[in-house]
Amino acid sequence: MKIIKNIREQLGFTQAELASTSGLSLRTIQRLECNNTEPKGHTLKVLADVFKMEPKLLKEEFQNIGKAQASEKTSIQLINLSILAFIGIPFGNLIFPFILWWKNRKSKLVDEVGRRIINFQIIWWIIFSILLCLSPFIGRTFFSNTPIILMVLFLAYVINIIIVCRIAMKLQRNNFNFLNSPLRFI
Repeated sequence: MKIIKNIREQLGFTQAELASTSGLSLRTIQRLECNNTEPKGHTLKVLADVFKMEPKLLKEEFQNIGKAQASEKTSIQLINLSILAFIGIPFGNLIFPFILWWKNRKSKLVDEVGRRIINFQIIWWIIFSILLCLSPFIGRTFFSNTPIILMVLFLAYVINIIIVCRIAMKLQRNNFNFLNSPLRFI
């Protein structure tokens, strides 16, 4: 949600008109709107005067948005970490993320990213199941005395743990662009 842009548009100003009325540069208005950054000091006071509101109220708008974004990020992190339930609970990588996503899907960001995480886990589970079913046949054909089913199980667990860690690192950098699969189940 672009706070400065929304208020500006509600009042019927263009960026150039707001810059002219406030005495701020057009570039400052563009930067504030593009980055959705909280204005500070003189800029905050001038914009609050033009918007006919207290500087404190304008500042609170940005703080509320910051809290909502932090809450969304926390929800996405919990969805991602709940995947690790598969280590001890069959289908835990699907059940727990789905429950957390369902409870928090009112947020557009949590809904979209949660769907991508769950969709990937569904695809991962299908591939994992197929490999487990095929591993005894492959083991007998190519590796006569090797328990290949245990290797497939171990490798699949390790890959999923690595994926959870990579997603966690992306979330730390506020990068929500991952696991974009054309195949969607939810």
